Amino acid sequence: MPKQTMQNLKTQVKTLQSSLERQKKISNALLNRVKKNLKYHLNPHETFEHNSILLNQIKETKKELYNSIEAAQKNSYLARHDTLTGLYNRNVFNKKLNSVVNKTGSHALFFLDLDQFKVVNDTAGHLAGDEMIKQIAEILLNTIESQGTLARLGGDEFGYIMEDCSKVQAKNKAKQFLSLIDKFHFRWDKKLFTVSVSVGLVIIDPKTNNSVDAFKNADIACYIAKNAGRNQYHIYTKGLSDDLSKHNKELKWLPKITKALESNQFELYVQPIKRVNPLADHCNYEILIRLNDGNNIINPETFLPPAERYNLITKIDCWVIQHAFNWLSNNIKNFDPQVRFSINISGHSLGKENVLNLIIKSFETSVITGKNICFEVTETTAISNFSSANQFIRKLKKYGCLFSLDDFGSGLSSLSYLKNMNFDILKVDGSFIRDLLDDPLNEEMVKSINNIGHIMGMKTIAEYVESQGVYDKLVDLGFDGLQGFYIGKPVPIDNLININP
Repeated sequence: MPKQTMQNLKTQVKTLQSSLERQKKISNALLNRVKKNLKYHLNPHETFEHNSILLNQIKETKKELYNSIEAAQKNSYLARHDTLTGLYNRNVFNKKLNSVVNKTGSHALFFLDLDQFKVVNDTAGHLAGDEMIKQIAEILLNTIESQGTLARLGGDEFGYIMEDCSKVQAKNKAKQFLSLIDKFHFRWDKKLFTVSVSVGLVIIDPKTNNSVDAFKNADIACYIAKNAGRNQYHIYTKGLSDDLSKHNKELKWLPKITKALESNQFELYVQPIKRVNPLADHCNYEILIRLNDGNNIINPETFLPPAERYNLITKIDCWVIQHAFNWLSNNIKNFDPQVRFSINISGHSLGKENVLNLIIKSFETSVITGKNICFEVTETTAISNFSSANQFIRKLKKYGCLFSLDDFGSGLSSLSYLKNMNFDILKVDGSFIRDLLDDPLNEEMVKSINNIGHIMGMKTIAEYVESQGVYDKLVDLGFDGLQGFYIGKPVPIDNLININP
């Protein structure tokens, strides 16, 4: 209990005790008066009445005292604990961390961040999310067996301080956290959810500067674990300065992305996709995005990774969808009726109800038909979101649009998943195309992918076509479409009006 709260409580008790003593003396005086009145046969009614009132006052005073003590104890608990899980809160955790950093010996600080927990809130609601957090908190609490300090730091983040332990013991504890959370299955409203955790680990020893640096380093280590594929732990070392720099740079992008969304600083670009099999007079186009900050045109590889990391990518996807449909509605009459524009869908947005509804509304309220639209999904995204990807595709195909599997060959389970997914177009990952002319193995892989696509009834497109030699080779291999700087560089979408008057 905080010292100030305890001192206030002691003062209240002392005051109430003094009041009780005074009331006791008054009661004794009144009792003596009653006895005297009885002895001399006087009317004692008024005396008894006043004495009864006084006794009731004493009872109320006692009740007030007990209530005050109970309220003080409750406030003390709430000041130290998380209301949802009952674990210690961040304030207590920070004080404990500061104390441990100043101790001798070796200790460990763990920063635990649940992976893709937002999916639960988005698909099942916040009540489900809260229940999952409570169950995971109980798992973690049972894991530490009352050793060390476990706290909920906020949202889906937890902290754990393990005192007087070796580096090996800390590693084993991190592995135990990963294993237990990975085995955890959460059921809610006939839905089954699985979740994993990324763990940042910092060894606290005499070289640790202070608690602030220790916590910051644990956060950085967790960030690295997440970027390395999630469901793993990472130990912070001083050699992580490059990762720290990257982390800080990504954090700086958050207000820039938010401002770009609010101020309409994003711009649509397009890159042509040449149809070569069969040869067509017109090109199709992939719609791309750039950020114009007033001074520079910034490419997406700079701002999309932090947007994905901090859950802003779906807002960007919605911006692209909305503005692409608006532009096409105003300009589609200038193009060949068979032209097709490809729009990218990120993994975070795949299967999201609000994204699906936005696309459906765009089809129903504009002149754009499905035959003019293709949605591109990366292979790794489709595989990791297999069920939602298929459902998303099935609903939108009713409007006549096509779906393209982008970056094919970059995943680990490409062939086993490909036959179960309803894609129309296969785009070969650019890493195979770059060395096509110099690496016989790459040529055979590209040839095989093209054949597989055709056997499965899909059109094939090769990206990163940057020379006449690569172009000719891909045409010989029988690709249906080609894309790359040799075909055409990305340009602002308004430039197409001049090309297609």
